[in-house]
Amino acid sequence: MEEELNFSEVPLGYSVCLNQQCPKADTCLRRQAEINMPDSVTHWSFISLKHLAATEGECRYYRPCQKIRLAKGFIGILNKLPHKQMLEIVGRLIYSFKRRTYYRVRKGERPLSPDEQQIVRDILKKHGVNEPWEFDSYYDSYDW
Repeated sequence: MEEELNFSEVPLGYSVCLNQQCPKADTCLRRQAEINMPDSVTHWSFISLKHLAATEGECRYYRPCQKIRLAKGFIGILNKLPHKQMLEIVGRLIYSFKRRTYYRVRKGERPLSPDEQQIVRDILKKHGVNEPWEFDSYYDSYDW
């Protein structure tokens, strides 16, 4: 793990893991969140150790403890497009994200994951936009 996890960044109710024997404990975001939980925390959501013991194969709760690059907004991209092309792209983006989510991600109210960023790029490319335009802003965060 590159840097120590700041527990104040952990979303409220995010399930943490108590499994100290897990072979991936050092790189698991859920385990690191529990390790960095302050003593003042009295209640939190935990993944049941009994459930984990009964689970075979790869842990479905594992999250890598590394930050990802999130994008916020793409109004700048849309504003640079010719009107007709922009309308076609907006229609396809609404279809892909659904109307409410589209407006939230367009304005940057909800960040776009790397996979969602690729969806936007693929739609732009499919509609003839080949320039590598950037999203309105970026930041790094854990993939909670």
